[in-house]
Amino acid sequence: QIEKEIEQRALKTAQERMELELLAMKEQLKRKEEERIRVEKEQLKKREVESQREKAFARWQENVAKEQQQEQKSEIADDGAITAELEQSNSAIKDSDNILQQDHPILGPKIAHLPYKRVHLTSASKLASLPVYEKQRAYRHDRAKEMAKDKKKTLWMGIPGVISLMEEECGRLSILDGQHRVGMMALLSEEQRKFVEKNQNFNGEDGEQSTKEGKEANPLVQLDLENILVEVFLPQQKNNTTDTVLTDSKKKQQPIAEEQDDKAIIFTEINKAEPIKLLDLPGVTNKRTRDVIDYAANHFYDAFPEMFSPSQKCRAPHLNLDNLRDALFASEVIKREKVGSGGELVKWMAKKNNELREVYTSDDGIDGGSGKKVSQNALKKAKNHDFYLGLESTWLYK
Repeated sequence: QIEKEIEQRALKTAQERMELELLAMKEQLKRKEEERIRVEKEQLKKREVESQREKAFARWQENVAKEQQQEQKSEIADDGAITAELEQSNSAIKDSDNILQQDHPILGPKIAHLPYKRVHLTSASKLASLPVYEKQRAYRHDRAKEMAKDKKKTLWMGIPGVISLMEEECGRLSILDGQHRVGMMALLSEEQRKFVEKNQNFNGEDGEQSTKEGKEANPLVQLDLENILVEVFLPQQKNNTTDTVLTDSKKKQQPIAEEQDDKAIIFTEINKAEPIKLLDLPGVTNKRTRDVIDYAANHFYDAFPEMFSPSQKCRAPHLNLDNLRDALFASEVIKREKVGSGGELVKWMAKKNNELREVYTSDDGIDGGSGKKVSQNALKKAKNHDFYLGLESTWLYK
């Protein structure tokens, strides 16, 4: 009898386990089916959006082609007829007004239309959908996240600067400068959306009051990410006859494939500016420290002009003035050596130069004791000008 009861309990337990497994399988199948339906809906919606965008873009291209034809016609003027010149001027004004009145299907309204670029106000979400120029540095999402974190501390100023795009002849847009700012804005926009959804209340007046209170509680919601300043550079006209001697010489040196790479030219132009140094950022250090460093750095710059290079990527034995200033600050020489004035820092640096002279003019001083060998040409120039600070940087920390 006992064995029979045990057997019945085992059968009952097995039956319950099978029922649970069947329920779990049904639930899993249900979730997979729901996920499949959701993915299909998203893909369908995405295809519809892309189709609408392509149609809108096609209409935009047709309008641009018509505008270009009108501009070319207006440029043909009879030099001997004053009336024709006036008509051409009026026609140009009308065309310009028409161009400004039309909106780009992706970027939206135009603020200005110049011969070489357009200026738009567009949303951060639309910018996030654009590709990045293929020769741009790699996008780092962690950097964009850090920028978004820092941006929350300065929401009062909005989004400073401008995002630079390039529009090819076919109308394709790409981001030339500002990809990390675009990534930052995409993160902030998503955070805005989640906050609004979380605090949204659809109960009439109560819902409006709740949303209003949410905005006051979170300043991020008030950040305007729908009106971002964008400049769109246009490709060079093939019949452009305004080339300079410099551009002609560059064309002779460049391969034919790169001759018309307008994106590379504009990208280089934008990024030629040297980055600001840590020492020059507001609030990083006090005025006294900056004045002491500037005095000493300018002293050696004036005393040894041949040993200083305007490039921040200069090689030994040269120094760059801004790099020297930043290195003096980063090494904490003033604090460590208890320097009280610019003159004292000059004396300390002169002493270090003398110590390096003794090392590099000795028989075994080819590496200055740093373990990094110095070229004979660099050493020769340092000896000729009696300036050795550019051969290495270890003197800053000794």
